[in-house]
Amino acid sequence: MLDARGLRWVSPLELAAIVSMGTVAAADGRDVHLLVPHDPKIASYLVRMNVVELLKPFAEIDGSVPSQGRRDHSDKLLEVAKVTPTNIEDISKTLGELVTARLGPDAGRAAFRSLAELLSNATTHGLSKTGAFTAAQLYSGTLSRTPGFEFAVCDSGAGIQRVLSGTTNHELEGPPALELALNGGTRRAEGRGHGLPSLWRQAVQGGKGGELMLRSGDAVATARLRSEPISICSRVAEPVHGTWAWLRVRVP
Repeated sequence: MLDARGLRWVSPLELAAIVSMGTVAAADGRDVHLLVPHDPKIASYLVRMNVVELLKPFAEIDGSVPSQGRRDHSDKLLEVAKVTPTNIEDISKTLGELVTARLGPDAGRAAFRSLAELLSNATTHGLSKTGAFTAAQLYSGTLSRTPGFEFAVCDSGAGIQRVLSGTTNHELEGPPALELALNGGTRRAEGRGHGLPSLWRQAVQGGKGGELMLRSGDAVATARLRSEPISICSRVAEPVHGTWAWLRVRVP
């Protein structure tokens, strides 16, 4: 049951996560129901961002789904899309060009490198039969006074904890696994991996900082992106399949 009825705000993370959870449930043979948001604006946004379209082949859509004439917002949106090893470069390029056009070349280059890293993670150790999903949104700063962009990618692969346990000499669970990932643990263990320390340096290049969130298994970590990132890791009651990553970057 994907209960979106109470949603009052939807970011790229919620969009990609809803599709990922529904896809995983369907692959496991479970019935999938999307309970449409009560707020018609939020319901319309789920339609606009391909959530309903991607769920329809296997899910029951419960509630009123607004019809809409879709406008071209490719200058500020990336609708939910499936990520594969063959389209990483294209998606990263699209996002880099989108950010460059709206926020400048420095932000665009940082976006390309950072997002390519997260997308690559989702299609290597995050690779699974149900795939990974991504979405993005640019903000002009007109309302928030903080221009920038948000990006998310959700996979249903092995998850950070299992990946790190396979590259170290002991089992890693919960927050310690995410903390090691934030500190570049997989890169040290096997010469490759999340590369998250380099990712946040790229993400804040020429910017005002931002946040990076990782959720895997029963743990979640949030890092404030500064020259010396501050991270908080904790456990959550409801575990997730694979890894969810969300990046928010603010620019001048």
